Amino acid sequence: MLWMPNIFSRRKINPYVDPEDIFLDTRNLPGFDTIRFEGRLERPISRPIFAMISILFGLVGSTLFARAAYLGILHGDEFQARATNNHLRHISIVPPRGVIYDRNLKPLAYNVPGFRISLDVGTLPDSFDDARINQLASLLKRDPKEIADLIVGRSGEIPVDLVYEWDTANAVITAFRDDPRIQVEPATIRAYLSSPAISHVVGYLSKITKEDITEAGDAPFLWLQRGRSGIEFTYDEALRGQLGKKIVEFDSRGESLGENLFEREEAGKNLVLSISADLQEVMYQAVGDTVRERGFSGGSAIMLDAHTGAILGLVSYPGYDLNAMSRGSPRDVVHWALQDASHPLFNRAISSAYPPASTVKPFLAAAALEEHIIDPNRQILTNGKIVVPNPYDPAHPATFLDWKNHGLVNMFQAIAVSSNAYFQTIGGGYGGVPGLGLSRIHAYMSRFGFGSKTGVDIPGEFDGLLPDEAWKAKVNPKDPTWRIGDTYNISIGQGGTLATPIQLAVAALSIVNKGDIIKPKVALGISGPDGQIEYFPSREVVHSSGVSDTSLRTVQQGMRLAVQEGTAKGLNEFSLEIAAKTGTAQFIRKEKVHSWFMGYAPYENPEVVLVVNMENASAHNLIGGVYVAGQIFRWYDHNRDKLFTMPDKAKID
Repeated sequence: MLWMPNIFSRRKINPYVDPEDIFLDTRNLPGFDTIRFEGRLERPISRPIFAMISILFGLVGSTLFARAAYLGILHGDEFQARATNNHLRHISIVPPRGVIYDRNLKPLAYNVPGFRISLDVGTLPDSFDDARINQLASLLKRDPKEIADLIVGRSGEIPVDLVYEWDTANAVITAFRDDPRIQVEPATIRAYLSSPAISHVVGYLSKITKEDITEAGDAPFLWLQRGRSGIEFTYDEALRGQLGKKIVEFDSRGESLGENLFEREEAGKNLVLSISADLQEVMYQAVGDTVRERGFSGGSAIMLDAHTGAILGLVSYPGYDLNAMSRGSPRDVVHWALQDASHPLFNRAISSAYPPASTVKPFLAAAALEEHIIDPNRQILTNGKIVVPNPYDPAHPATFLDWKNHGLVNMFQAIAVSSNAYFQTIGGGYGGVPGLGLSRIHAYMSRFGFGSKTGVDIPGEFDGLLPDEAWKAKVNPKDPTWRIGDTYNISIGQGGTLATPIQLAVAALSIVNKGDIIKPKVALGISGPDGQIEYFPSREVVHSSGVSDTSLRTVQQGMRLAVQEGTAKGLNEFSLEIAAKTGTAQFIRKEKVHSWFMGYAPYENPEVVLVVNMENASAHNLIGGVYVAGQIFRWYDHNRDKLFTMPDKAKID
């Protein structure tokens, strides 16, 4: 009888093999039959038992194989789809954009609830085909090509649109309920104070384009909107914050099975501006009313803090609807902003350059004093013109007409009455006065910031133009020679000289700041998640013009005289003491003019600098920059405390 171990025995089995076991297994004791394996502790399994075990294993293996074939071959596609559809997705969490406030913490740009629609390309074997694109575009009222451009050649999560209405969001959810690639999630959407007065300072967001994505390269571009102009553009990165990320599992029906936070988002920083929303409205209305009533094509105005260069107000007329531009609707409003002949999107205050005309005269006066060209008390006879002999045609001398015969004037009076002949004399030389000449005029005007960008933190600034010999040779190759008449022209802000309103404001600022050229700025401070406002440095000096206090004081006296009895005497009725210089730039055969105003107040202890430019009106129009400046100064005089009183709290709630 074969010996079989009792697998049910409770007897303790010794796990060790003793030496005697080995000997007994290799050498049988006497009397045992070695053929029958008597005396052996271990014996081979018999053939019947081996056959039974083999059959058992065969049945189990066959069953497993059959089941695997059933699952993998007959129903493989079905289970593959289920496995694919039950997948994990990394979904970006877009943080709320930072709020933009005015200097009194009035919200100018803020966030409202909406929905973010994104598409995860490449998570399923089949592509997001044209039919699906067309269906999605129809629901979103978008051009299918716009969506296709966002998708082609990309993988992973792609932002598609922001929607404002629940009905639209719900329609997308319903239509793509079985497609987990389309996600609709709550989001914040930009909204703005409903006023065109702030449009060119604050700027707007718009939906990203194919070009934006190409520019971003491998970097994630999932905010769906980006700053296009104004502060929204300059400080776009700080305002939009840092993306977060979560992992979400979806089933085959597109239902979320659960999610886990992978990386927490960081909200955008809030920005506090130096402008006053109330002052913006006053300035915009003053410019706009004058444009409409007096036939100008547009206008702009800038008020700076006379101590720091901070922009208290900056308007360009006409402005535009920030909410419409950001949302892309109503379409007629957007079309007007993009196509109207008045160029509403164009920021005239920093991007448009005009002949500065007589507003350059205070700076030319300072240069002449520094170079000892003339004593400020010396009188020059201005009989209404300067006549220069013509060596090529003696019978026809060159004549440069003044706008009026001012008689004998000194420097103070010449600034006040804006005598062209006086400044042509000290600029180009005449009647025994040597004149500055082109090179020194160019050098001093450059020191005052003309011909260069100011560095203002609003995009789109133009650098203006200071003409010289090279410029004339380029623009007038048939007559490239620089002549005395060219010097006379630039001495009164004509002859190719171009300046932006912001340049003129910075130059005027230097008159009351010991000649320092100060960078203008509109961002006052920034706050993080804790709401604590971190204010930027209050004053940034770019360089010094090098002009002495004595020369600048003479210029200030001439500008004050202009209000008391000169070209800006309309402002003398104010109790507020103002110093100013006006300018009238003629063009188109002297039939059209740009009207300039440059001034500051109060005269003895300046707090603000104001520049106004009224663009393109009839030369017969007597109402322009001075009139607009008067309305702005009137508001300022009654609201000085309010304008310069900052909120007590240094923290945003």
